[in-house]
Formats: sequence, C-alpha cells, structure tokens
Amino acid sequence: MSDSENTLENNLKKLQCHFTWELNKEQADLNLLEIKLRETLEVVQEGIEGNLKRHSLNLLAYIKHLKGEDKRALECLEKAERENAHSERLCVVTYGNLAWVCHHIGDDIRADGYIQKLEELHKASATASTSVLQASATASTSVLLVPREVHSEKAWSLLKFSKHHYTRAKECFQEALQMEPEDKEWNSGFAFSLFRQEGLVTRKDQRLSYEDSLAVKQLNYVLELNPDSAMTRVYLGLKCYKNRRNAEAWGYMRKALSLAPYDLSVVLQVGRFMKKEQSYDEALAVLHRMLQRAPNSSRLHHEIANNYRWRAKQSGDPHDQTLLKRCVFHLEEGARLNPTHIYPQVELAVRYSELKDTSKAMDKFQELWSRSDLKPSNRQAWHRMYGDVQLYHLGSERTAVNHYKEGMRLYNISSEWSQCRRRLLKVLTFNKERRGDDPYDIREFVDSFKRGVFNVEDAGVSTLATHSPVHHE
Repeated sequence: MSDSENTLENNLKKLQCHFTWELNKEQADLNLLEIKLRETLEVVQEGIEGNLKRHSLNLLAYIKHLKGEDKRALECLEKAERENAHSERLCVVTYGNLAWVCHHIGDDIRADGYIQKLEELHKASATASTSVLQASATASTSVLLVPREVHSEKAWSLLKFSKHHYTRAKECFQEALQMEPEDKEWNSGFAFSLFRQEGLVTRKDQRLSYEDSLAVKQLNYVLELNPDSAMTRVYLGLKCYKNRRNAEAWGYMRKALSLAPYDLSVVLQVGRFMKKEQSYDEALAVLHRMLQRAPNSSRLHHEIANNYRWRAKQSGDPHDQTLLKRCVFHLEEGARLNPTHIYPQVELAVRYSELKDTSKAMDKFQELWSRSDLKPSNRQAWHRMYGDVQLYHLGSERTAVNHYKEGMRLYNISSEWSQCRRRLLKVLTFNKERRGDDPYDIREFVDSFKRGVFNVEDAGVSTLATHSPVHHE
C-alpha cells in the first residue's frame, strides 16, 4: 500500500459517520431495516428540525453498503447531498459516508475530495460555539467536540440500527443533555432509548412497574417540553397497556393518532394496539386510511391481514371466506413488496390451508423451506405452523408432533419455542384423557430440555434437513 493510500485510510477512519460508528451487520436485521427506511422515505414527514429524511437516506446508504450494493448506496448519499446543498453543515455525515463509499468503489480521488470538504467545514466551525457540543473537562465522558447535527445523527442511528446499541444511544443522548438539559431532541432521544431498553425485558415478573419506570418519567417530561410529540404519546400508551391501565392507554393512542394521522410508525403502533384490544374494525379503518398514503408498505399489508384474520375469529366463524380472502390478499401483497420477510409468508401458507387450498399451501411451505435465507427463528415458526396445518386441517397428529418437536430442538430462540411446547402438551393432555397413554413420548421429550439432554452445538440441526419435510396428505 502506497503512502497516499495509507494517508487516505487513516483519514477515513477519523471521520464521524456510519462507517466509523461500529454498526456491525451481524447485530442487525438488514432486510427489515431497509424496508423500514424505504417505507419511511416514501411517506416522510419532517422530524425534529427536519432531520428525518437526511438521517434515513444516510442510514439506508450504509445498509446498502453492508449488503454489497455500493452503487445503490452512492445514489442514496448523492440524493441526501443534493437535498441539503443549501447548508453544508447538514452534510457532515453524508460527506463522510460518501468518502467511504467512493473509496470502496475505487474512486479515491473523489473520496479525498470529500475529506477536503470536511476539513474546510471543520475549520469554519471550530470557532463557532453555537455549532458544536463541547463537554466540560470534568464530564464523565470524554471531551466531545462535534457539530450538533453529527451527534444527533449518531445517536438516532444507534437507536434505530439494533437493540445491541440501545445503551450506546442512551449514552449519546445523556452526553448532550449534560450541556443542554432542556433540549427537546436530546430529551426525546433519551426517553426513547430508555423505553427501548426496558422493552427488552419480556418476563412480566421482571418488568418495572409503571410507577418505577424511568422511561415513563422521562416520557412524561418530554410531553411537558413538547406536547405535540405523537410517538411519545404512543410509548406512554404502550407502557399503560402493559401495566393494565387500558383507559389511559386509549387516551394516549387516540391523541397520538390525531397529532400524526399519516406518520407510518405511529399508525402501525396504534393499529397493533387496537388489534391487541380486539378493536379490529377500528384498527382496519386506521390502517386502510394510511394505506392510501403508503400503498407499498409491506408492514401495513401484514397488519391489515392480521386484523382480518382476528376479525374472522371474533365473528364466531374463523373460516369466514370473505374475511380470509381479504387476509390472503394483503399477505400476498406484503410478500410481493417484501419477499425477504419470511414469517408473514409462512402465515400465508396456513391461510391457504384454511381456504381449503391444500396444494397451494403445501407448495408455499415447500418454497419457503427451500430458501437459503431461512433463519433458525423462521425455521422454528415454519415447523410450528406446518404442524398446525397437519394437526388442525389435515388430521395428521403424528406429523404435527414431529414438527413441534423439531421446532423445540431449535431451542428457545423465539416465542415460537413456547408455542411448540404448548401444542405438544395439548396433544399429550388429549391423549392422556382419551387413551390414557403418551404414544409420542411427549412428556419425556419436553422434560429432557429441563435436564439439558440436548447438546447446544446441535441446536438448529433438524432431522428433517436432509429431505423435504412437506407431506402432501
């Protein structure tokens, strides 16, 4: 490597941008992130100080790079550069990302040009105290000297990228709050980080109560600073719901929806809440209204499909053909728009079976099983739902039990493990009551997990992996 190449590499590593913020692709679902960002950009409503679109383009570009699509990454960044040409201080992260992408595609001259731009911007802003955040020397964190826009983008990117970075995001917002304790953005980011962190605790007996939740306290403070923050109200509504304060939850959700009726993130959260509250018709009305603005949102189609499914169950006829066909339509649309999202497509196979189209259901199951990108959690869901079809629609108890066992052999990597276990125990109870025996040795199988019989190294190795598990019965 030449001296000039060494210099360029060293300069790139000093930049403040997504490439230097230690955002590891192994810790994130890149496909889901890309979908969220693309859908946000289609219906973007300006966020805090109008930063949302720029942040989304920059993060989407980095995800494109991680997926080996540097030309697409360059397109995103050039768009961000064009749309913020009126203020170069907004382009610091974009320029840094551009330098890295240009280097990766072999255009080091252009990469060096962006580095030069950043050096000029740094010199111009070094004496402008209003454009930087500078922590005191006695702060618990290291001295921070970066433009506000850069610190903001780093913090929000960490929060969005992966649950593994929630703590780092929270620390970024805390650093900023030391200098600007009443700032709306920093307080919002800190509150959202706390909310996400507390949300990682799934066991009810380990959750903080509403009264003890630091997230709730901070979210309420954010509302004092910014009463029009719809997402703050959504998060408070979810906290109320999880603490059985349903009336308050409804109040927060309705107000959030009135504040941001076409904010996709808000609408999806409110729609899911309404579904949990079994208000399916109201949820469908909210989601369909949003669909007019975002017809290409696979997540919207999936939520609408789920509501039609549960609406059918609520009606007393879970096989209501009209509602099931609507459900299938939206699942198919979601699959078309986002073929990388496996879970809704497994659901689609189940819905085909409920419409008595067994051949189509089996073909879909086979197609999904053959995919090389089928993650262990998706495989676990596949086994559970294929087992359901065998048990409830095709009457093959033995085949269903085999697949529930396969799902459990993948270990407790998702909520589907508990679903497989629950179904096995249901079959066990049924056979005990009907025949007085356990023909599939379910008790021995389930108890073996408590004794640690299975080797962790074997987790994910299916006894069905060597051949097609789909049976056309």
